[in-house]
Amino acid sequence: MLPKKLGVVLFQFPPWFVPSRAAFDHILECAERLRGLQLAVEFRNRTWFDGDRAAQVMAFEREHRLAHVVVDEPQGFASSVPALWEVTCPHVAIVRFHGRNTDTWDKKGLSSSGERFNYLYAAAELTGLAEKVRQLARKAKSVHAVFNNNFGDYAQRNAAQFRQMILGL
Repeated sequence: MLPKKLGVVLFQFPPWFVPSRAAFDHILECAERLRGLQLAVEFRNRTWFDGDRAAQVMAFEREHRLAHVVVDEPQGFASSVPALWEVTCPHVAIVRFHGRNTDTWDKKGLSSSGERFNYLYAAAELTGLAEKVRQLARKAKSVHAVFNNNFGDYAQRNAAQFRQMILGL
């Protein structure tokens, strides 16, 4: 029996997972194996959203009730995907805040994965992001905001700021 507290299972696909019929079939197989659970999909290769493919991916996620993961991350890299602020599942929307550090995003030889996410969001950036999250909340039953800028205590600090902005504290 599955725990009733389990809300969403996140599939974060690697940068080498590129769009193809086999890739779409693999996502469906994941959903089938976890039938009864809500799945969320995060891509890490920009080709999933090149040109007309973005609309195809959003339609695929909607058709199969997969939650699209909105990402805030540095742009301009093969592993960067655009932030598409769309709800593909009425139950839940997920936003992951990776930070915007272009110097470390694809840097090799870092001493820890946390160095890649060495970015503390400024209050003005969080204010703009909070408004976008509010827009998602108008379309989804719940929205999960996950701070992955896990260098030092940056995620905790930004999450606390963000909470105050969202709740109007």
